[in-house]
Amino acid sequence: MEKRKVNYKNNFKTLWRLLSYFKGYRFLLVIVIVLVIYTSFAQIYGTFMLKDIIGNGIEAKDFNFTLTYTSIMALIYLLGALANLSYTQIMVRLSQRVIFKIREDLIKKVLALPISYFDKKQVGEIMSYFTNDVDSTINALNQSFANIIFSICNIIGTLLCMYLINVYLSLIATAIIATIIIFITINSKKCRKYYRKQQESLSILNGCIEEDLRGIKVNKAFEHEDESYKVFDYKNNEWRKSSTSAFFHTQLNVPFIVSLSYLNFAICSIIGIIFLANGLLAEGIAALSPFLIYVRQSAQPFNFFTLHFNTILNALAGSERIFEFLDIDEEKIKDKGYIKLVKINNSYFWQLDENNHVPLKGDIVFEHVKFGYDPNKLVLNDVSFYANQGEKIAFVGSTGAGKTTIISLINRFYDINEGIITYDGLNIFDIKLESLRRAISLVTQETHLFNDTILNNIRYPRRHSTVLEVKKAAEIGGADHFINKLKDNYETIIYDDGINLSEGERQLLSLARVAISHPPLLILDEATSNIDTRTEKIVEKSMDKLMENRTVLVIAHRLSTVRNATAILVLDHGKIIERGNHQQLLSLKGRYYSLYNGTIELE
Repeated sequence: MEKRKVNYKNNFKTLWRLLSYFKGYRFLLVIVIVLVIYTSFAQIYGTFMLKDIIGNGIEAKDFNFTLTYTSIMALIYLLGALANLSYTQIMVRLSQRVIFKIREDLIKKVLALPISYFDKKQVGEIMSYFTNDVDSTINALNQSFANIIFSICNIIGTLLCMYLINVYLSLIATAIIATIIIFITINSKKCRKYYRKQQESLSILNGCIEEDLRGIKVNKAFEHEDESYKVFDYKNNEWRKSSTSAFFHTQLNVPFIVSLSYLNFAICSIIGIIFLANGLLAEGIAALSPFLIYVRQSAQPFNFFTLHFNTILNALAGSERIFEFLDIDEEKIKDKGYIKLVKINNSYFWQLDENNHVPLKGDIVFEHVKFGYDPNKLVLNDVSFYANQGEKIAFVGSTGAGKTTIISLINRFYDINEGIITYDGLNIFDIKLESLRRAISLVTQETHLFNDTILNNIRYPRRHSTVLEVKKAAEIGGADHFINKLKDNYETIIYDDGINLSEGERQLLSLARVAISHPPLLILDEATSNIDTRTEKIVEKSMDKLMENRTVLVIAHRLSTVRNATAILVLDHGKIIERGNHQQLLSLKGRYYSLYNGTIELE
């Protein structure tokens, strides 16, 4: 795991940003703080009243005074209990609203980030922001925020009352309390460091678990269980070490504070009795009794403080990771487009402004395009081609030639380094991302299906589609024949990315999606490469319907599927080295000829 230096100066900045989520609820937050302060006051002042009850009531044998002050003390405690109940309930509701906002920001960020970010991150690591980091923040807001204020008020109130009773005894007690504060300050820095490591280790561990679960079939097929266990064991051990260090320093607080508080109580008791015997306590036992209660209770707010402060530190570590994620630069894919896709009289147009519209046709042009996932290593080098409305253009080449990259650039999953890409003569950078992607249908080998009904999975591109439109799309896509055989037909729930469907059935659903969106540009990443021969014929028949009057770009994994293409572009190391139809390229007896005859491997 990458080691990093923790900047403790960020604690306040992170806390301030976390508190900014209470915007709109500040009045309720003020009420919480007032109630917390009163709860602390009730606990402290109730004890302080013992001095008068003992001195002016019990010792003076004044029953009415004792009864009155005892009743007042009971009322103060009762109101304190009600205040405690009230602020706890308010804080729970406030914290849930804050977490709701944070999760909203997280999912908006996930949806806004470029594909390049997810190329380098495990799903489990990203999920840890939504789970572990958010959970730690929930715990802090639900329990610790108000209790930290309560503890601080208790510490300040206790010290103030002690000094009001006797300054000299208080100075002795304060020396030991100061030692406790110094220890907490030093130890908290170490806790903060290890909590951060713990959160990072846990996110890496979650990523490892998620990857193993997704690849469980491959894992077992290649008998990789032992190696997977070793990797998991290493990462689990890293988490154990960081967690042990975090909890070790956390657990040091309570025994240290309790030990010093016992010592403080013993010293103050002995010196207090000496003061009492020598007449140095003006109010005698009436002053010493509440003073020793304060000394004995002084450990409680510190223990309470450290317990919740450690929760706060854990939450700050999680919040800092969340805010770092939210602050990731999104400039790689920035939507500066102004051209929208609009519908006029059942036809679609590119709207340049209110008076200028360009018909949506599906023409694609690449002009001298250069691109590399790493700017210093080009994947595409000076690529130029065109695809006019209704043409079928196929891309062939060995693995790594740049075929899939071309498709990704058209969708603007990545932005090019140099050159220009146009859609219907318009620079795709000038088209709003949402409109650009609405004008493209993409069918890949791997069809992602959501844990929802077949009906909703088909109409995913157009959520407002009617049931009738969905069934029509399924018929065009060739999926209706198997859907109607299912027990619940279109209401059948799909589980775990389509695990209850065959590969061919999943692919037919992806074609039904295309049919329901029906844009003029269709991109096929060899949709038949992973399915059986019988289903392949159904898929190809469905694709023939979908390709009618459309511009089609095909990534070929089998050359037999592109023999009828308008043009075939042969790529090698990011360059187009040959172009032409099937017969023309065979007659050249070049790269395509070698691929077709198996002299060179296609994949």
